Amino acid sequence: MSEKLDWRQATRAQLYEIAYNDVQAPIHHRQAAAEEIKRRNRKQHRRVNYHKKAVYPR
Repeated sequence: MSEKLDWRQATRAQLYEIAYNDVQAPIHHRQAAAEEIKRRNRKQHRRVNYHKKAVYPR
């Protein structure tokens, strides 16, 4: 079992099953699945396309 798994293609249900419910899964697979869940739950930082206009007092 030296094959490398692609965690980005797995569904969320599959990741939760491997990370938390499958007791026979190897520990490195469980850890990788948990890391992928955390990565997907991270907030996406989007770029802001507007700039605040500087307003000077009169």
